[in-house]
Amino acid sequence: MNFLKKLTNYKWHLMAVIVFASGVYYYTQVYQANDTEEAQSFYVVDTVERGEVTSGIQTTGDIIAAQKLDIDVYKQLSRIDVVNVSNGSHVEAGDVLISFDKSDAYVDTESSKVAVAEARLALQEEQGNVNDPNTQIRTKENQIEGYKKTITDSKQDIEDAFRDFLNEDLETVPHADLLAALQDRTEPTLSGRYVSDVEGQYIIEVYASGADSGYSYKVSGLESMTEAVIFGKAVDLGTRGLKITFPNDTRTNDKWVVYVPNTEIATYSETKQNYETTVADLEKAIVDAEVNLANAEQELVDLKQTDSSSYRDLNVEKAETTLAEAQQRLSQNYDVVQERDIVAPFSGTVEGMENVVAGATPTGGTSDTINLGTLISDEFLTTFSLGATDVAKVSVGQKVKVTVTSFAEQPVFEATITQISSLPESTGVAQYEIQAKLEYDRTTAELVLREGMLADIEVVEEENADALRVPASAITYEQGVPKVTVVDKLTEEQQLEANRMGIVRTSGATIATYEVEVELGIVGQYYVEIVGGLSEGDIIVSSSLTESTTESVVQQAGFGPGDGGQRPAEAQTSEGGAAPSN
Repeated sequence: MNFLKKLTNYKWHLMAVIVFASGVYYYTQVYQANDTEEAQSFYVVDTVERGEVTSGIQTTGDIIAAQKLDIDVYKQLSRIDVVNVSNGSHVEAGDVLISFDKSDAYVDTESSKVAVAEARLALQEEQGNVNDPNTQIRTKENQIEGYKKTITDSKQDIEDAFRDFLNEDLETVPHADLLAALQDRTEPTLSGRYVSDVEGQYIIEVYASGADSGYSYKVSGLESMTEAVIFGKAVDLGTRGLKITFPNDTRTNDKWVVYVPNTEIATYSETKQNYETTVADLEKAIVDAEVNLANAEQELVDLKQTDSSSYRDLNVEKAETTLAEAQQRLSQNYDVVQERDIVAPFSGTVEGMENVVAGATPTGGTSDTINLGTLISDEFLTTFSLGATDVAKVSVGQKVKVTVTSFAEQPVFEATITQISSLPESTGVAQYEIQAKLEYDRTTAELVLREGMLADIEVVEEENADALRVPASAITYEQGVPKVTVVDKLTEEQQLEANRMGIVRTSGATIATYEVEVELGIVGQYYVEIVGGLSEGDIIVSSSLTESTTESVVQQAGFGPGDGGQRPAEAQTSEGGAAPSN
């Protein structure tokens, strides 16, 4: 009775236990029978390979377009004829985006073409006329040239006549002081031609010296000089063209004189009179020629004024000017036609267009509802900020690796620092903005970049393009010693699965592995350089999981970079949240 009473008191508990047991049985027999693969072990495996490993300063930044053009500034207050783009359209440099009405510009251009053709024909006519010179004009021009030549030649003849007068009958005569002593002596002879216009006399005095001849001579008067006597050889008498030859009987204290012109000769008066007559004739010829020249020049002016072709050259110049003006107007009209087309100066994407349709006419002002949009270039920059300590470590031209935050699985973009700000962005903790240009080709990129995307930045400080590397998640630390789990052996089926998916699954068992200590080189965010302990081609475990769950294997296994265990204490973050990376 007591048993039945107790059974009655606990019947609801028993019923609950029976229901739970039935549920467990049904779950294990039915659901697990249909989904036995959930109770498995999963291993993410990788092959030790060669590739790039980088490490540097980590931070975050933004993706911005390298160039942005406000197309709206080229808006014209005329009808829109053609719209070749829409929001989101990609265009190439040189593409016509929008065209405005050109009808009036076309009319002006055609009119300018006609004007150019007429001006060119008029110029050809004037050029043909200029090749038909007037005979009287040509004769008069020749006379003028003849008169000019007569004047020039006569002036030169006057100079030559004076020189001839100075050189007429030049000779060496005894000085008045020694006239009796040198009366019967042989006088030195003169040669050469006196080329100066200065009148005067040369006084030559001979004295004993250490020269080879035993004598030297001193010149005074028109010029001053002292030279050795050389018997029988012409030597310079000053610097004005005359030379003197001393005879062998030259003696000490000989004193000679040369008069320029020779006023001592008996025929001097006749010579002077002939010179003056010659000069008078030449001066008269110059005066006559100057009068004739003036008359001829006036006659030429009169001929050109009365000649029917007097304005040939002027007409040609006028025709050339008219043609140049017509060509200038045509060029301006061509510019107006071209300005009616808005042409993309660089490749990019158009955004922000509003109410841009063919047939609409912008009105200008604040009430204008038409917005031509903005052209965003295909070239992109990343901008980020670094603190004072980190900014001192970077320089223009330094490599940067960029990962778009929302698309971490996409390939990493490389960039190059192009600008480092010298001024901090704020008055608080100093942060300096840096710009880097991305190596990005829109036509081949897996990810289309857009303005405003967030990016994970790594300013590369260390890199090895051909390092033996493993994923950072494969590294574990035991008392600060880095280790890697190496796969000892895989079945053929497991090997195929690893090659295909990078994952090895086992049911109720584990794969054979062993740990090895490794020596690390560059430690990056995603990859770590292995300096020793592993060989290329070794298969390692990056991460593993043993679960009985229906959750996503990818979610549980945490595919992709992991924390790789506890890092040694010396791996500290740097200023401003920037830390060493891959």
